Amino acid sequence: MTARAPEEVRLKPVRGRWAWGGDWLSAQNVTVAAAVAMTALFGMLYFALREKPMPRRRADFPAPPQVATQIAAAQERLKADPEDIAALVELGTLKFEKGKEAYVEAIGDLEEARDLGALDPRVFYCLGIMYQETGLYPFALTEYKRFLRHYPEDKEVRMLTAKLYYRMGLFPEAVGQYERLKFSDPSDPLIEENLGLSLWGAKSIDRASASFAQLKAVGGDFARRAEFYLGQIALEAGKFQEAYDHFVAVGTEVLPGLEPQRAPTGLAMAAQKLGKWEEARVAWETALRAAPGDAKATAALKEATRRAAALKKTADAAAEKARRDAERAAKAAAAKK
Repeated sequence: MTARAPEEVRLKPVRGRWAWGGDWLSAQNVTVAAAVAMTALFGMLYFALREKPMPRRRADFPAPPQVATQIAAAQERLKADPEDIAALVELGTLKFEKGKEAYVEAIGDLEEARDLGALDPRVFYCLGIMYQETGLYPFALTEYKRFLRHYPEDKEVRMLTAKLYYRMGLFPEAVGQYERLKFSDPSDPLIEENLGLSLWGAKSIDRASASFAQLKAVGGDFARRAEFYLGQIALEAGKFQEAYDHFVAVGTEVLPGLEPQRAPTGLAMAAQKLGKWEEARVAWETALRAAPGDAKATAALKEATRRAAALKKTADAAAEKARRDAERAAKAAAAKK
């Protein structure tokens, strides 16, 4: 597969929950908000190997008929020699190709082959994928490392390794992997984006900001996500006007890779910190359309509506007073003539 911009959030680099009170803009809460946006950035990260053909993830369609024939043949070889490493590797990789319903059996066959001394990189690749998809992240990471000893320049597996480091909260290690990937492919915006997110998770804020600034030059959705990340960083630092400007630059269109309420929520928070209550009200309404029923956002909208109405009332009163003062001044001037 080719990599593409992520479609959904999957990772949480910083633990914690949103607090929709006076501490909305605490470092922890804003970082969590940005972390939610990060997630999706690691979804479809599979690339074709150049060095050696081997099983690569495909869509979960039914396996072709010849797979069953090949599996039967490998099983026959194992009946003759239960320790036939080549047959175990073939059997495990064929079951891997069948899809998730065959993962338990595939893992068993490939683990047995590995324990018998198999060094075929396909064993490490397939086990890594299956461990990852069943939530056994430390085991997957071990297998990916074994695979990379054979193919250190494999982009897919190094991306997957970086993803797991990130998911496990090992942000400096994730940074190291993405820096190596960037050295090999400096023009890949997905690598740049993930590097920035990993730097952010590692609390290297200045370097993360620089990475996102580079990402802005790519344009399109990459640039819009970069504006969102920079807005969240500014919000966390209490730079509300800067944050507001970044969120405005994100635009109003749904941004792939982020939950649709994230960008308007950031804009609403920055706007209300600047006293822009009417803009905050509109932004909260947008956020609620994307995530209806959110009680905390509903409460925020209610407060923003109240504040916006009060400001309008004050402004209307001031305008009326100015009108009357102007009328009196005009009458006084006319009386003097």
